Amino acid sequence: MSIFWKQFISSFLIIVLVLFLFTFLVIGELNKYDKSLTKERLLTTANLSTQVLKSSLETPTIEGVQSIVSGLGEKTGVRITVIDKNGVVLGDSKKNPREMENHSERPEFKQAFNEGFGESTRYSSTLQKEMFYVAVPYQDKNGKTTAIIRTALPLSIIQQALIPLESKVIYMGIALTILALLLSLAVSKTTTRSLAGIINISDELAKGNLNVEIPVSDSKGEIPKITKALNHMAQKLNEVFKQLSHEKNQLEAVLSAMSEGVMVVSGKGRIIIINNALKEMFNLTDGPIQKPYWEVLRNREVIKLIEGVLENLKPDSKEIFYLYPEERYYLVNVIPLNSPEKEIIVVMFDITEFKRLENIKADFIANVSHELRTPLTAIKGYTETLQEEAFESPQDQKHFLSIIKRHADRLINIVSDLLVLSEVESRDALSKANENRDFEEVNIDEIIKSSLEALKTKASEKGLKVSFETTESGHIITANRFLLEQMFINLIDNAVKYTPEHGKIGIEISSRDKETIIEIYDTGIGIPKESLPRIFERFYRVDKTRSRKMGGTGLGLSIVKHIVIIHGGKIEVQSEEEKGSRFIITLPT
Repeated sequence: MSIFWKQFISSFLIIVLVLFLFTFLVIGELNKYDKSLTKERLLTTANLSTQVLKSSLETPTIEGVQSIVSGLGEKTGVRITVIDKNGVVLGDSKKNPREMENHSERPEFKQAFNEGFGESTRYSSTLQKEMFYVAVPYQDKNGKTTAIIRTALPLSIIQQALIPLESKVIYMGIALTILALLLSLAVSKTTTRSLAGIINISDELAKGNLNVEIPVSDSKGEIPKITKALNHMAQKLNEVFKQLSHEKNQLEAVLSAMSEGVMVVSGKGRIIIINNALKEMFNLTDGPIQKPYWEVLRNREVIKLIEGVLENLKPDSKEIFYLYPEERYYLVNVIPLNSPEKEIIVVMFDITEFKRLENIKADFIANVSHELRTPLTAIKGYTETLQEEAFESPQDQKHFLSIIKRHADRLINIVSDLLVLSEVESRDALSKANENRDFEEVNIDEIIKSSLEALKTKASEKGLKVSFETTESGHIITANRFLLEQMFINLIDNAVKYTPEHGKIGIEISSRDKETIIEIYDTGIGIPKESLPRIFERFYRVDKTRSRKMGGTGLGLSIVKHIVIIHGGKIEVQSEEEKGSRFIITLPT
């Protein structure tokens, strides 16, 4: 057989094989595509059915569900089945649900119940057909799955829809085969055997397989030159793709690890790169790549900042305040990149914590200065009066000295409470690192009794009725005894101070679900509703005049809050003016 016929037959067979594979793959892809469309249709129908059946599934009955499902099935042309969590059929658009068997063992039911989505292709004993099923769970208000909505279509419908397309593809394949025969005859006259090798290797290169090398013959002509050029191109492309892939992986790793939000915008205003941190800052769920930045960000200040940098190509920055869904502060830096496309990079820093600490520091300094200035001013004034002997009698002298002593005691109390607050805050930091080494098993009942005994005299002087109720003989928890005593003394002392004469103070303690709950209540003056969110702030007082008169520093409840946090608990307040207050402390046992 001549070289011509060998070349012709080999090239023709190769082309026919490629066309056959192409036809086979196209038909396969059409099947996959049609099945995916059917799956999407079934999933959409299931989701819509879930919304329609929402009210019926709150208190499901077979009659109520069946009446809705029957209508939905007729309108959508899809079989719809509603199954409760135990596998009982509540409704079916094709059959009477009372005559249908339990569906708890159906594969799509199990998968949807366990994974949130289920699908299967199998023979339906009810309809006696091969069916394609899709199942989604229905969840109640508490997020629990109470039913499964299943939709289905016969495979025969899917297959019938593909027959015209498959015929067209086959006819096209036959036509291309005839054309290949003619082309092979023409090309084989001017090519050699090595051309088949080049074609095969070229196909590999087109598929992305760059680790190939075409054998180069010693003969002269155009084909060896083409072979060398292809080998060189494959080698260079392989090196470039490896480098690009490495750099891409590095960039993605760096951007994913950054806590700052980063976004690159093209000169035309479309997003090229965006990391997860910035998506979370703007609560983005859909893919924003290649979308205009003003459609994605939807923040007037940020958009205006980016517009200015795109127009002037000069870096700019600004602090942005977000109120919803929570108060956040961001520092936005926009920098133009030195590139022909005139891209810009947007970097957002979350400075919320810094702002919060800055405000706390400023408030704390202002409050401390105010609290210290009043007693210091009084002490200085009365001391100067005594120095100048500007008093009329020894009684006035004693009165001035008593005032100086009272204000000095107030200074000592403020400094003492500040030291205690500093200590509990440092312990709070240690508790987060699990370094509380001075915890021990303590009996809360005994600590409360000792705290009541320490304040017994103050309560008796005002004729207060004090009660202590407990559901058990003793409540044992792991805690710091000294801090708990400090906490209870502060709370009980406040109750004594702000409860009028002959009032009532009570303490109740109980256990629940590995937690100990302590409630301290009184029939005192109460706390205004608008002040409740702020009573644990440093130096905050509901009634400043009355608090100072009673010797309060404004730090007691802040100390109490930090002690509760150190022990991994929580504290709540219930209060009504002129009716009293109730502090509820929950500590882990």
